[in-house]
Amino acid sequence: MTQFFVLMYGMLTMFVLLSIQRNQQLQQPTPQMVTMVGWGLFSLSSTLAVLFGAVAMALAIGVQVPLGSFEAMF
Repeated sequence: MTQFFVLMYGMLTMFVLLSIQRNQQLQQPTPQMVTMVGWGLFSLSSTLAVLFGAVAMALAIGVQVPLGSFEAMF
């Protein structure tokens, strides 16, 4: 299920970035919905980066972080 969400995230991100780039090249305004989805993807990416960074830092200093079924993968 995770792979599906990562694929959809990537496809949506690529669509938004290509749409904004195309509109800039054609000197047209970007639709507000595309801009809002772009900001949402940006905030999701930033939040996940901070959370994963915090987990990595905690693991690096030796804190026992409950990772659920993630530990079973290794």
